[in-house]
Amino acid sequence: KITADPKIVIVDDSCMFDLAESPVPAVLRAVQRAPDMPRQVFVVPFQLLFLDNYPAKCRTFYEANKTRPIVDMNEMEVDFERLAETGRSWFEKIKTASAREDIHRSLHLQLLATLAEILHTTKIMLADTATDLAARLLSSVAVGRGACVPNETQYLDKRLPGVTIINSMREFTPKECAFYLRRLGIPPITVVTHTTLSDPIVGSITRLTDTFISGLQANFPSTVNTVMKTSAKLQAVTDSASTNCDICYLPLLQTDSITDKLSAVGLEGALCGGCEIAISESEHDVRRVVSRTRTSRVLEEFLID
Repeated sequence: KITADPKIVIVDDSCMFDLAESPVPAVLRAVQRAPDMPRQVFVVPFQLLFLDNYPAKCRTFYEANKTRPIVDMNEMEVDFERLAETGRSWFEKIKTASAREDIHRSLHLQLLATLAEILHTTKIMLADTATDLAARLLSSVAVGRGACVPNETQYLDKRLPGVTIINSMREFTPKECAFYLRRLGIPPITVVTHTTLSDPIVGSITRLTDTFISGLQANFPSTVNTVMKTSAKLQAVTDSASTNCDICYLPLLQTDSITDKLSAVGLEGALCGGCEIAISESEHDVRRVVSRTRTSRVLEEFLID
């Protein structure tokens, strides 16, 4: 018998887009209407990533509030407005929409990994549907991560130390999810992202591949299923001796050459081809990227001039 104590984590990144209203209240209402709701829900503002030593401060706040059904980290004694302004200005200096999406996704994963350590959990279940993963497969190939496609799209993603990412919605399409929510009487919620804000014609790589996959799926319903079945036949990189990217944690295949390129731009560590491209599109002088640790404390400081 398998037992689990699931928790829901809502990452509130609305501050990155300067929205008039956060979607978190609507998400909380939807969660509370769902059957068999987990006992605890955590609301985590994305801008915490720009706070010095944020893992320790989040842990302290959690220990003081861990008996509450809804733990809202917006209640921490932190100047979130200043952090949000820092985050917005940081992303505005990234030249392309593709790079903004890529870095945002990696930082989002780092935040979830840190929370997993704080909550003492070894599993992270993501809500990416089959269509999302199919589009990511194509975009990963386009940005230079083709060798790591299976690591991103398979059911179990073990790139993080001590934490397994589960693509639990991998077999479902957005349409099927919408029908299920309608059956439960839960209205769908549109969440703003860098992808949705980019131009559908000349926007980011992710937006273009998503539009491409969705367009094919509308006329050829087996498109997504075919792409996912093809990705399932690919062999994931599982060499324990391989070096991982310091940002997205995917395995590296040519560490030496990539590390040399990093030294040329003042960075330490190792980046995959995709993260190297994303970083090159940023105007930031990134002083240090803190590597992952065995305890999944994945981003303890991110210093920006």
